Order: sequence, then C-alpha cells, then structure tokens
Amino acid sequence: MKYVSKILLSVLLIKAAAASAQNNNSPYSILGIGDIENSSFDRSTGMGGAGISLYSGRSMFHANPASYGKLDDHFFSMEISGRFKATSYRGNTLDANTEVSTDMQMGKLALAIKVKPWWGSSVGLLPYSNSSYSFYAIKDIEGSGGEAMDSYNKGSGGLRKAYWANGFRLNRNFSVGLEASFLFGSLTREETVSTANINGSTITTKVDNYMNGGQVKFGAQYAAKLSDKWRLGLGGILTNKSSLNTEQYVSVTAGTSAIVTDRMKTTAPFDLPLAYGGGLSLNYNQKFTIAADYQRQNWGELNHTGLSYKLQNSDRFAMGFEFSHRLRNSPIERFFVQAGAYMGNSYLQMYSEHLKSYGGTFGVGLANNKGNLFYQLSGEYGILGTTNRNLIKQNVSILNFTIIYRDLWYTKVKKYD
Repeated sequence: MKYVSKILLSVLLIKAAAASAQNNNSPYSILGIGDIENSSFDRSTGMGGAGISLYSGRSMFHANPASYGKLDDHFFSMEISGRFKATSYRGNTLDANTEVSTDMQMGKLALAIKVKPWWGSSVGLLPYSNSSYSFYAIKDIEGSGGEAMDSYNKGSGGLRKAYWANGFRLNRNFSVGLEASFLFGSLTREETVSTANINGSTITTKVDNYMNGGQVKFGAQYAAKLSDKWRLGLGGILTNKSSLNTEQYVSVTAGTSAIVTDRMKTTAPFDLPLAYGGGLSLNYNQKFTIAADYQRQNWGELNHTGLSYKLQNSDRFAMGFEFSHRLRNSPIERFFVQAGAYMGNSYLQMYSEHLKSYGGTFGVGLANNKGNLFYQLSGEYGILGTTNRNLIKQNVSILNFTIIYRDLWYTKVKKYD
C-alpha cells in the first residue's frame, strides 16, 4: 500500500504543476476541436507511437484493446503519466524574437486487471484534444468607412476520453478487444475589442462550447511463433463514426456590464469520423522489437469547412525499435531503451495547404528491484505546419514520464480437507 500512496501523491503533484503551468500556445487549435492527441501515453510513445500490434503482460498498450487479453494472470496495474511540452514558432508574419511557450499537464490515469485467464480489462482517462491560443488582431468596423479596432483573441479547453476496454484471448495466437469511451469537455473562445474610438470602453464576447458523446473501438491481434527466437505480431483497429452533442453558452459584456447572456443547445452535433489502422511487429528472443503502424481518420467525408480552412483525411505512419533486458532466467524486466519516428498529414487544410507533421522519439524504462514499480521516460521532437502562404510552423519538444505499479490482486488458494 505504501507504493499506492506514493503514486497517488504523484498524481496530486502532477495536477498541481499542470494548474500553474498551462500557457502553451498552439495557433492551429483554434480550428475544429483543437489539436487531436496522437500519443497513447504508454510504452509505445518512445517508439513513434507504433503500438497497434504490441502487447505485454506487464504494461498497457492503449492503441489496441485486444492487447489487454495478454496481461499477466492475477495481477492489477496502475499507470499515471504527465507531460512537459515546449513549442517555438516560425512564420513570415512573426517577430523573430517570438518566445517559446511551455506547458505541463496530466497525461493519463489508467487501471487494468486480469479478470480471467482469457479476459483482461482496463478503465482510464486520457486526453483527446487540446485548445490553447492567444493573439492580437485588427478588426474592421462594418459601415464605418475604413475604421478599425484592436482585438485580443484567446481560447482554451479540450476534450478528455474516459474509457472502459476489454481484451479477450480466444486462443494462444488470436485476441480481440472492445473499447467503449465517453468524450467530454469544453472549448472556450473569447474576443475582447477595444472601442476607444467610439465610446472608450471594451466589449468582450465569450463563447463556451460544451461537448460530449460516445465512441466505440474494435481491435484484433494475432501473434505467431516463427521460430525458437522469432515472433510475429499483427494488429488492426476500427473506430466507429460518431457525434458529439454540443451546448453553447454566449456572453457579451461592455466593461463590467453584461449585455447578452444566452445558453442554447446546438441543433447540429459535431461529427467524428470513421478511423482505422493496422500494425506489424517482429520480436527476437524477447529482447529486440521492431514495430510499424499506419492509421487513418476520414475527416474529409464530414464536410467540416470554415473561412479559409476545411478538415481533410488524416494519415499517420509510425515505426520504432526497442531493446529490452531481463535478468538471466527471470521474467523480470530490468530496463529498456527505444527509438522511433513518425510522419503524417493532420486533419487541417488551410489556404489549400494540407498541414503535415513529422518527428522523432526516444524512450527509456527502469524497474525497481522487486519488479513491481516501473519508471518510463520518453521524449519527442516534432514539426507541424509550414511557412508557405504566411502560415506558421511549430517546433515541438515533449517530455513524457510514466509511473507503473503492479501487484497481485487476488490469488485463488486450493483448500485441503
């Protein structure tokens, strides 16, 4: 129990740090539902995120719910993650001295148990999207003959995913899984306009969009022994097309006086696309693993469009390598090291430019002497966007840290008369 207490204390420390350090700006998160999270905050993060075909008896792989069927019997595990993120910007319209923005936030909280030898289950909370931006602009006054006002725009919020996933091992080689999730959160947009040229006050318009909805993911994995030392892994996932219910609250204030306060339920929900992916992995002698994934989200079919932008199909390729070291003649893993890379198209197209992303990752993990406490650290450096058409290129550096605690949750004792 002392390990559980330490982990719960770590959760509180991460939340406290996140509350005091959320100032990361992501210009493109003003569109859609914000920046969609690509990381699963699990062991695959250091391998470029290539985890669809991977499974473990000791660690969770969230990309594919079928992986939970391969968890060790009689054990429960708890994982918490946090993330530090730093972003710098390049663009033709930006000051050369633009500062780096930083952010620290809670990544995930997840629990898993092996219910039966053929059935593993997990519940948890993961980030789904994030919105954080702020900028100044000049706003024209309609019918004023060329008059303009200064405006300050900012946004915040995001969506979280609460999930319950189950994996079922049908035989030695084949597993299937099902994840039911509930997405929820809010996106806040706020604009403050200075009307000094008119009446000397400011007008602030604030729009809060509250969203929620369900989603289902199906998964399958196949593992085969090619020889005494080589193992093959195959995996596939499919997430259904779904919708988010939205409720909007609008307030307009002039100085400190409220002009408009209105709450309305949006009649048109925000649709989420059909998504699917596949993965392949090879393992040699339980030491060396190489994995590759492809994922696609069909945003283009939903016809989400706006001023100078639209949502398009997104693709992501990822691959990674891992070396794992175990004690001789023991199942206890002492440490691992990882490297990976990814590239893809985001779901945003602006001024006919489909925004692309690419980057590299690394990861390390270390177990304590008893093997029931594991520490993981992973890093990422990536690039999103372009400077073409006066757009902005983001250079992102990320450091993830995860604590894993596992222990026996029940043992069936045979009684003798």
